Amino acid sequence: MKIISVVGKKNTGKTSLTVKIIKELKKRSFKVATIKHSHHMLEMDRENTDTWKHKEAGSETVVGIGNRTFFNIDKDLTLERLLFLIKLIDEPDFVVVEGFKNYNYAKISTSNEINDEFTLKNVDALNIKDSEIPKLVDLIENYSYDILDTLYLNNCGLNDAESIAKAIISQSQERKENEKDNIKYNIIESKEENKEENKQDSKEENKKKEIQKQLKELEVEDIDVLLSINEKVIGVNSFVSSFMKNSILGMLNSLKTEEYGIKDFDKVELVINNGNKK
Repeated sequence: MKIISVVGKKNTGKTSLTVKIIKELKKRSFKVATIKHSHHMLEMDRENTDTWKHKEAGSETVVGIGNRTFFNIDKDLTLERLLFLIKLIDEPDFVVVEGFKNYNYAKISTSNEINDEFTLKNVDALNIKDSEIPKLVDLIENYSYDILDTLYLNNCGLNDAESIAKAIISQSQERKENEKDNIKYNIIESKEENKEENKQDSKEENKKKEIQKQLKELEVEDIDVLLSINEKVIGVNSFVSSFMKNSILGMLNSLKTEEYGIKDFDKVELVINNGNKK
């Protein structure tokens, strides 16, 4: 699963660009999920429907099932939690997120002022041509990535997910051009601050180069175990993933799952309640 965030100020074409990106991904036969961030009160239901009455009566979680299924949960979930649940339930190829500019995921920005180390490209979404969308989606396809805390390299345990993410994005030529185009927004107010920042930047650059080298030689790991503890995504490397997977599958193999019509363990979902610790 890969995540791309479309960010920008109000009325800069975020939604129209998001729709175009979704359509292009679907043309390429990818399975797509979306998340929309809003500062307004969101209501998915209509007044006087049965599910609306359930909610009004006091139900914290309402599920409506028909030709579609919707969950109405009285809770503000974090982006990380939403991504975890989407991956668990639907396993899409891409999650297109509209908003959430402060998260460290690959971004397409519709405002020049919104530009950070995770911004792949700044675009004029109000005037972008349809012919430009495929190239933009090429960029998304090549340089977006999975849930941040799950990023690992095939070197038995390097775990610096943020640096790995920055290194992935910095390999993009568009990102390099983007940095040049937006240099006017990176104003340094004092020489002393400049010196300190340069030292820090040098360390960051060296770390980035080292990870870039590893990225060229090795692939980011495909991890079979998705772990969350107390609603926080916990990254595991390939060694830990294999250990957990083989241990659990070994125990499950001793169970008589055939009685439930289960012969193959294609996907195992396990929840451990440990609230009453002794």
